Amino acid sequence: MTKTLEFFFDFISPTAYVAQAIVPGIIARTGAELKLRPMFLGGVMQATGNRPPGMVPAKGKYMSEDLARNCKRHGLVLHMNPNFPMMNTRVLTGAMIRLADEPEQADRLYKAAWKHIWQRPDGIDTGDEQAFKAALASEGLDADRLWALGNDPETKQLLRANTEEAVARGAFGAPTFFVGDEMFFGHDRLDYVEEALNA
Repeated sequence: MTKTLEFFFDFISPTAYVAQAIVPGIIARTGAELKLRPMFLGGVMQATGNRPPGMVPAKGKYMSEDLARNCKRHGLVLHMNPNFPMMNTRVLTGAMIRLADEPEQADRLYKAAWKHIWQRPDGIDTGDEQAFKAALASEGLDADRLWALGNDPETKQLLRANTEEAVARGAFGAPTFFVGDEMFFGHDRLDYVEEALNA
């Protein structure tokens, strides 16, 4: 029986960026089905009383060093977005939810988002309409449609529902993974995720 890996993420998370680059290899090796679950990380943190690592100076310093180590190991380009952590990714994350029935478009948006937020030295703030549309149009995506989808009231409800579900199931940050009812937090726990998928 094929197992499913649920990946709860927000594009605002640099550790989720690292995770998204590792996950495809796990899917290929295990034959699992990947289910992307966009959520609003700020809402998760508010609901759980969590705080971004950067608010604790020592933790923020360690996270930056650890990210660099992980990116080197996996051959990833990572430029800390100049808008981090105040950038608004809700429109972009919401648009991902609305593309659930359009897998090809969703995949293109997913890849473009990580690229323009975390791989560009001048990483964009996707809450800025002009920057959002310019970045996605450069990837051949219908930027006007995606901006409209991301701002639609129905989208906000769907994003809220995903976020509330994540919290109800125990999530307190991103990236968060589920294999059945078993939860795993962090890009550095993906070896355990793979073990669970192979069990």
